Formats: sequence, C-alpha cells, structure tokens
Amino acid sequence: FLTVTPDPNTIDDYDNGTETWPTPPNSSNLNWTKGDTVPNLVQASTGANGIVDFWNQGWEDIDLVVDLFGLYQQG
Repeated sequence: FLTVTPDPNTIDDYDNGTETWPTPPNSSNLNWTKGDTVPNLVQASTGANGIVDFWNQGWEDIDLVVDLFGLYQQG
C-alpha cells in the first residue's frame, strides 16, 4: 500500500545532510494489486516544512505519478 505524509525535515536539513529518516505511518492512502493501474486522490498536508513523503509499503517496484491539484493557504 502507499502512504502519503508530511516530512518532518526542512530543506535546510537536506541541504546540510542533517535530515533524519522519518518513521513511515501505518495508515494506507492507496491499495492496489500487483500489476494494476489505480487512480486516487489524496488530500495531504505538506506540514510545517512544505515537504511530502510517499511511502511504498508493498511491491518493490512501482511507477508513481504525482500531480499537485491545489493548495490551501492561511490568511
């Protein structure tokens, strides 16, 4: 299954090499059977740092296409 979640690291963490490996969540945003093409829409937070993680917790090799459909802003 695939999970989508905000990344706890900042861009500076990645630039400086100080990022930590986040713990993948146990919840599922998309389930599929091997070899299937499956569309889905997930409303996911970018968190405080504006970075989103995608976790493939199933088959080893997948082709993942991600489109940003919209963005919520405060204010």
